[in-house]
Amino acid sequence: MKHLLFTLISVFSLSAIAGQKMDMSCVTEYPTTSFFIREVDSTVIVEVFHHNGTGYMPIFEGLLTPNDVDGIAQKANIIKKLPATQRFEWPREKCEVQDTMVQSCFGPTEVQDQNGFKVKSWGFFSTYNSEKSFIGKTNTYRLTLDLSIDGTSYTMPMKYNANECAPEAYSSVKPRK
Repeated sequence: MKHLLFTLISVFSLSAIAGQKMDMSCVTEYPTTSFFIREVDSTVIVEVFHHNGTGYMPIFEGLLTPNDVDGIAQKANIIKKLPATQRFEWPREKCEVQDTMVQSCFGPTEVQDQNGFKVKSWGFFSTYNSEKSFIGKTNTYRLTLDLSIDGTSYTMPMKYNANECAPEAYSSVKPRK
């Protein structure tokens, strides 16, 4: 009986999450890089806006050694030549919602010509992090877009304070009459 009850609760919980639309946005207080994710029919659209140009696009997060600097500088020179707005689309079946603000899409998108570069995305995902330290507790979201530019891999991670992200960014917008 316990197993049946657990199975039923699991199925109904998963189907509720699976039925959630991909719909969220993250924008820094003073706009730098913004993510907008929305679902239209059976397509998930991820748009990224670099408000100050791609010279300010995040291209690295983590440990950095002196040996990494030249490679990052080479990638930065390519990134600066891309347009300030990028848009990638996935079929809905390639995406999942694990929680309202924890979402992902995996699989290659169609190749786009962006200023002479062949660009596609391998995936998009968001994560939620809670960190506790001597200054208090911090909640953040990290949105990451994995790209291929002329066959070379790039990662674009952007971290936001939890208050800079919102669910249902598009479903709450009412069309003009």
